Amino acid sequence: MIRLILTVALCVLTAALAVFLTLNPGQVTVSFLGVEAEAPFALAAGVLILATFVLAVAWWLIAKVWGAPDAFRKFRSRRRREQGFDALERALIASAAGQGQLAVRQASRAEALLDRPALSRLLAARAAEAAGDLESAQIHYEAMLEDAKTRLVAQRGLASIAEARGEDQLVITHAGDAFERGGQARWAYDALFNAQVRGAHWAQAERTLGDGERRGHVAPAIAKRMRAVLLTALAKRTEGADPEEAARLAERAADSSPGFAPAAELAGRLLADQRKHRRATEILEEAWRHGPHPALARAYGSLRRSDTKAKRAERLRHLASLNPDHRESRLLLADTALEQANLEAAQAALAPLTAQPPVSARVCALAARLAQLEGEEAAARRWMARAAHAPGEADWSDIDEGGRAFDFTDADWRRMVDSWGRDAQLIHPRHERYEIPAAAAPESVLIEGPSKPAASKIAEPGDDKPAASFYEPDRAPDDPGVDEADKTR
Repeated sequence: MIRLILTVALCVLTAALAVFLTLNPGQVTVSFLGVEAEAPFALAAGVLILATFVLAVAWWLIAKVWGAPDAFRKFRSRRRREQGFDALERALIASAAGQGQLAVRQASRAEALLDRPALSRLLAARAAEAAGDLESAQIHYEAMLEDAKTRLVAQRGLASIAEARGEDQLVITHAGDAFERGGQARWAYDALFNAQVRGAHWAQAERTLGDGERRGHVAPAIAKRMRAVLLTALAKRTEGADPEEAARLAERAADSSPGFAPAAELAGRLLADQRKHRRATEILEEAWRHGPHPALARAYGSLRRSDTKAKRAERLRHLASLNPDHRESRLLLADTALEQANLEAAQAALAPLTAQPPVSARVCALAARLAQLEGEEAAARRWMARAAHAPGEADWSDIDEGGRAFDFTDADWRRMVDSWGRDAQLIHPRHERYEIPAAAAPESVLIEGPSKPAASKIAEPGDDKPAASFYEPDRAPDDPGVDEADKTR
């Protein structure tokens, strides 16, 4: 609309000018070098305008001819740059699509066309990685280390190559330097921490975890659980050489994540050996509130070896009362009641467990003990036959026949960092490997068969129990190794 208005206005002005010149024709006289010429004003104005146009065109042509070489060089440079960016685009697409050979060819073409060494090396390294040529990629990344702008990305590439080759020490070297220089790089934390965990460098991994938590690379709740696993694994390794340091590490682990049973069990056991019974009791009770586990009950029952069986049973009942609705608390109450031949209490504890299928082998064994105490030999044998086909319980595989709880390998602890640290799930590696010891169902020795007269005997409250409970301490109450101060408690 605006253009139309301007066009109409221009036409009106032109028409007005033409009318004005027609009414006022005028004369133009030119005198130059003795030559005089006259012409109407309109004609002279037209000639002047035409001459001006011809002069401008001539000047433009002269300028074009004069600047033709430079223009040609700029054209060639622009065309090479366009071709280089086109090759760069093709190389990136081919690399992302997994077409390694095509990516390498296009990367070489882009490197030849573009005068960008950093970009060309990065593209060539990525293309070589896509083609599976790690040697060439490593060469390009190492060349990029010399440039401060590309040092961080070069370290990331070298760490990735080292991780693919399983060279954890190189991963730690490159990722560690990148983590120190550029702490906000999340990849550097992940690569460094994972490499340290894979190498079972528990102390270094714990320090890296602390730095990562401060820099916001890991959530505080996850960091606390991971720290508990790392400190527990380190305490397990240190236990033989320096029990006091191991106790300190285990106590830190238990404080970091109270629900982590391996940390609480180890801390309780080591602190009890140092006569710090009150602190050990606090840790084990807090752990039971968060997540009951058989190893916790065993450690809790072994805190004061000078206790009588009645006193020990009372303390175990107190432990179960801290989390009364948990399945493990009911199992502990049932086992404690069977130790004391308290049939009514045992029946009350076992009834909810036997009423909810599937009934595990451990529950079947406890039910068999109860049936034998009640004099029901046939029922006891049926329960034990059922136990042979019932599913096992992973929790019980953490304690072997020698009484060692959570005796895991470095590979098991590595898995625990992920399972407990990230998902808050306590895995049971030996159970998953079908390494289920006989202590998983120690009550099976109770059923001796109908041919033996002693099998029909019903245990009296004052009698010794027929078989040792899983929670029984390793030493007898009258162990001469128990200190006098402990007996007075």
